[in-house]
Amino acid sequence: KDIPAFVMATGAPAEPRSLNVEGLKRRGFFKEDIAMLNKAFKTIYRRGLTTEDALVELDLMLPSCPHIQLFIDSLKSSSRGIVR
Repeated sequence: KDIPAFVMATGAPAEPRSLNVEGLKRRGFFKEDIAMLNKAFKTIYRRGLTTEDALVELDLMLPSCPHIQLFIDSLKSSSRGIVR
């Protein structure tokens, strides 16, 4: 399965652990954008929603953080599904 953009995973088989906050800081992301991406991560992995339902909620967050589009695109482009 695929690992979405901005997500860190560990183990064999891989399990999502958290958002790669340190990598985002190094790339110059603003704190507000990191907070919104963290909220998007939690929407996918912590709220128990299906991927389709989570994508609907992520679309609503898109105006407040354009970086979420890359996260959404990585979810939609996965042909094998994402690690859960």
